[in-house]
Amino acid sequence: MLGGQQEPGGGVVDWMAAAGLGAVGGTIVEILYVWSSLTAWQQARRKARARRRARLPRLEEYLDPAADTLVAATRLALGAAAALLFRDQITGTMAAIAVGASAPALLRQVGTLRTLRPVAEEASAVAEPREAAR
Repeated sequence: MLGGQQEPGGGVVDWMAAAGLGAVGGTIVEILYVWSSLTAWQQARRKARARRRARLPRLEEYLDPAADTLVAATRLALGAAAALLFRDQITGTMAAIAVGASAPALLRQVGTLRTLRPVAEEASAVAEPREAAR
């Protein structure tokens, strides 16, 4: 659907758009994380003011700019990679963004499936001689 072109199976043809939208999905998740951290900081400051405490919580207690920046960059890359990996199954803008937003979980599943493949093939090879002997 992106750019009006689809493969016969319905997937997105434009790999750059899929990667970009996947990165957008990862970005949205990171923005939500920052927002939740800022909201927690805001609530802590309100509580401290209500209790008339001299020391208000510092922003650095809720956000770590160096670590958060690295995680955000990694999340964007994972979102783009997942969208590229699944681009043949992506049929629209929202789907590409959703794949990017869920990239860590999706890629973890793909990794698990690939590590289980040799075990499944070995089990299948063991079962075949048994069935042939019957």
